Amino acid sequence: MRFTTLLLTAALLQTHATGRAQQVSIAGRQLTMREIFKAIKDQTGYVVLNQKGVLSDARPLALSANAVPLLRFLELAFRGQPLEYMVQGKTILVTRKNQPTPDGGTTSTANINAALPPVNGVVRSGDGKPMPGVTVVIVGQNKGTVTAANGTFTIEVAEGDLLRISAVGFLPLTVKRVNGSFVAVKDSQPGRPGNKDEGEAVSSLLSGSSALLSVRLAPSSSPLDEVQVMAYGTTTKRFNAGNISSISSKEIAKSPVNNVMEALQGKVPGLFIQQVTGQPGGAFTVRMRGAANLTTGATQPLIIVDGVRFPAGTLPLSTNTLYGTQSFLQGGSGLNYINPNDIESVDVLKDIDATAIYGSSGAYGVILITTKKARGNRQAFNANVYTGVSLMGKAPKLMNTEEYLLLRREALKNDHLQISAQDLDLNGTWPEDRYTNWRKELMGKAAATTNINLSYSGGAGNTNYLISGSLRNTGNIQRHTGANKDGSLRFALNTGTTNNKFNMSLTGTYLSSVNDMVPQDFSGSVMAVPNAPRPFNPDGSINWDAIGTNVNSTSFASNINKQYKNTTNNLLANATLTYRPTKSITLNSVFGYNTINGKELIGNPTSTFNPSNILAATQTVGILHQFSTRSITISPYGEYRKMITSRGNLSVKIGAEISNQLSQMTDITGTGFPSDALLVNPAIATSVVSKYELNEYRSIGTYGIVKFVWNEKYIANVNLRHDGSTKFGPGRRFGNFGSGALAWIFSEEKLLKDKLPALSYGKLRVSSGVVGGDAIGDFRYIETYQAMSGNYDGKTGLQPNALPNPILNWERNFNSEAGLELGFLDNKIMADFSYYLNRAGNQLLSQPLSSVTGYTSYTLNSDALIRNSGYEASVTSDNIRKKHFSWTTRFNITVPESKLLRIPTQANQNSNYVLGKPVTGVLLYKYNGVNPETGYYSFTNSKGKTDDFSGSFTQADKTEFIDLAPKYYGSLTNSFTYKQFSLDFSINFTSRKGKNLLGNALLPFGIFGSNGSSMWLERWQKPGDQTDIPKVSTQFGNFGRQLIFNESTGAYSDATYARLQNVSLRYTLSEALNKRLHLKNGSIYLQGQNLLTISKYNGLDPENLNPSVIPPLRVITAGINVTL
Repeated sequence: MRFTTLLLTAALLQTHATGRAQQVSIAGRQLTMREIFKAIKDQTGYVVLNQKGVLSDARPLALSANAVPLLRFLELAFRGQPLEYMVQGKTILVTRKNQPTPDGGTTSTANINAALPPVNGVVRSGDGKPMPGVTVVIVGQNKGTVTAANGTFTIEVAEGDLLRISAVGFLPLTVKRVNGSFVAVKDSQPGRPGNKDEGEAVSSLLSGSSALLSVRLAPSSSPLDEVQVMAYGTTTKRFNAGNISSISSKEIAKSPVNNVMEALQGKVPGLFIQQVTGQPGGAFTVRMRGAANLTTGATQPLIIVDGVRFPAGTLPLSTNTLYGTQSFLQGGSGLNYINPNDIESVDVLKDIDATAIYGSSGAYGVILITTKKARGNRQAFNANVYTGVSLMGKAPKLMNTEEYLLLRREALKNDHLQISAQDLDLNGTWPEDRYTNWRKELMGKAAATTNINLSYSGGAGNTNYLISGSLRNTGNIQRHTGANKDGSLRFALNTGTTNNKFNMSLTGTYLSSVNDMVPQDFSGSVMAVPNAPRPFNPDGSINWDAIGTNVNSTSFASNINKQYKNTTNNLLANATLTYRPTKSITLNSVFGYNTINGKELIGNPTSTFNPSNILAATQTVGILHQFSTRSITISPYGEYRKMITSRGNLSVKIGAEISNQLSQMTDITGTGFPSDALLVNPAIATSVVSKYELNEYRSIGTYGIVKFVWNEKYIANVNLRHDGSTKFGPGRRFGNFGSGALAWIFSEEKLLKDKLPALSYGKLRVSSGVVGGDAIGDFRYIETYQAMSGNYDGKTGLQPNALPNPILNWERNFNSEAGLELGFLDNKIMADFSYYLNRAGNQLLSQPLSSVTGYTSYTLNSDALIRNSGYEASVTSDNIRKKHFSWTTRFNITVPESKLLRIPTQANQNSNYVLGKPVTGVLLYKYNGVNPETGYYSFTNSKGKTDDFSGSFTQADKTEFIDLAPKYYGSLTNSFTYKQFSLDFSINFTSRKGKNLLGNALLPFGIFGSNGSSMWLERWQKPGDQTDIPKVSTQFGNFGRQLIFNESTGAYSDATYARLQNVSLRYTLSEALNKRLHLKNGSIYLQGQNLLTISKYNGLDPENLNPSVIPPLRVITAGINVTL
């Protein structure tokens, strides 16, 4: 924080100094204009541009100026001189005053050209900042240049020549030289219609007098010219030979989410995102273009935030030793600790051309997150606040008491049994007229959610800054008062020298999160018997009488008293330095640091045990779990740009990347505490068990990128990378990888322009290459040890915990892609089609070993080969665009396919791996439905014999295969605007198979202790009944039948769904109302997430497919956004 304060203080001081520096002090009797201009530059930072020889006509001046304002000083300095000047931004343009020819006539073009000196010019952006690297070419000639660091350029332009000025992400400008001066002409560049919307700012000629040129370029609103962030630079969709999908902050802001992955769901072709749990702070599964590795969880894409590698996948949260299962957050997600409101854009890099430069880290795709930066010097304060509720989403209907008791009695009748003393629900112990909706009781809260975001930005001269802060509080729908709360502070600072040769960008974010919710997911408890006693007394205390006389029994209601507090802090810092020694060379250095550290306190106090249990104090448990992940990234690189005549644009980048990642985890578990107040310190318990883990990973890579664009039609890219990883032993740590890509903008060809006037844009692109993979744990190439659980002679010993493999080597992933991009009717309709083919070989996997070896597994390179392929398509249509009404539609769909092409016998330890089938599927018994004569499940074995259940089914009888990966997925988004109103809604869809409610059951319905879905009302009742629901029974002998069923095709059903994922309704205040309220702009809005799901799936939710985990929640919010 001290460092942040220091930087912000420096920025404010420079702002103050810049305001005072617009004054000039100089004194002398024979001052030349050069001396005067040098004083102006040194004292104010303003740059003076003039033609060669112009100042020779100026006369010396006698001046005595003391702190004279700049504009007044210029008037004094130019008084009586044969010169004139114009101030544009931080540039002063000096020219000769216009003088007529002696005869009062005109000069011939030949004479004009002979007398015309080279043109000096400057190019600035809309906010007045100089623009380096802008392309300046003479149309139809082999002459061109690029602007220097301060936006200036020099080029020889003849009379009548057209000069075209263009830059990535900006509207181009064409000017013509007429009588020595310049005039703007309508840009008629073929293939770029539809660039400008009504009311959009346009690129303009600020000054074109004589031989001095001042130009302002305006940002382009065309999707083809939007800036896309890529490896170590930027590009546009128009000139990108790879496949990058971009999501802007405007899109993210339409979703009331705490994790940006939820806002991305369905928006990006090829990127499948699944919310694992609806718990605040929970996990997400992110997979790009399918499973390319046999190692579970090893195909998470690389995530980079402002140049810093960020933890992908789950965090090392507690494995929840108390329950022996994964934590209720399912591992959480690092991206929960980045505020979506701080994100400017998300760029998803998918094909080999876009990802190869990241080497092994980008083998499974790359997600680049760019946070908001300071822009412009105008001071602005923004407040964005919303509040709302989270509710339970889709859930199957459960039986009420009457239905439940009907089936329980039928189960006893089917088994020829009478009601016994143990049947508390039927023997009168529990009233038959009592009904409790356990889902509503345990998970029916309307959880409040509040989000406050504040920011302040401003600047002066070459320095600008942004300061922001946020507070979030997300409640819990379960029966508890806990919530997930976090707060963050963030700054961004940009500064540079007056000539723009040196620039520095600093960003820093600190977020602290506290989660004190009950460490339990009650989704599995909603199946409690509907007429069971209520678990809570009227005063809210636990009703222990409800569980009977067994003092060792616990009530699920006692989980309410379990203690949990998770405090997690995220620090993210970035520094980017840029130096432009010449207009062709740019040197960059990116320094990034990220650390996430957390502390979890988990406790079972005496209040979670039956008061009748006199041993409760000896069974209390306290766990202190601490973890930290740290990432350091250093990326120096340089770029050389060169115009090859006026048609070719060459870019060469050479750089390196050094990354160091460290993770640590400590567990201290204590059992038996003298007081519940001491649970926070497990070390003082009667029994203490501790555990410590440390892993360090280092990588280094050097690379080269060559990009060449010819005539804005033909594009060629080459990427080369030399990668090193500490996951491999000496002599095998380095590998060479690379890719190539070609693109042809065929709509620029004259023949097609004439023949297909409706085609406004068309591009073919292909890419191919190879990258490495190192998706294994650390130190697998050497022998590692762990502390023994016992001790000898009072001392703790060590034992080996992994069998080393010193010859481990890189995976090799061969990826190819072909794409077609089209635009019709001035790009009102845009379409993008891609086909990808990826082959992942030399797989790194864990080979199970017999226990007699002393080890459980062995990491090796397998000759297994996986092929991933698929089709991606997206279409954007500007259906209507009028002054007061517009309608835009966006659609995308992905159809993936995966096959296991080869796997050695010794590596095929997973019984679900089948050659020619996806690695994401399962082998199953063939289910034939319920036998209409017996009411039992019916199956067919490998020999074709059908049996209810003989107890002799083996793995060989699994003859059916079901792929659990999506068959297709995508989304449909519509956006409407009418005057001040805007409405956006997105429908996500996914087609896949998943386990149904029946397949998730351990026993058929009928045994005392658990309710069931209302689908059991369709059960078999008598011979001849045709149904898929078996007869109800109280016999545990049906356990074997249920186990076979759970591994059969009957346990899986179609989980295809369409979901109204997001709705955003906004009213933007009119300009008149903003003025009346003294606002720059303002809006009020309503937003909803996960509002409606349409699906035939009978489980809890078709997205996470887990009846024991809270599904994605329904969220409804209202908010206001104002800027002062």
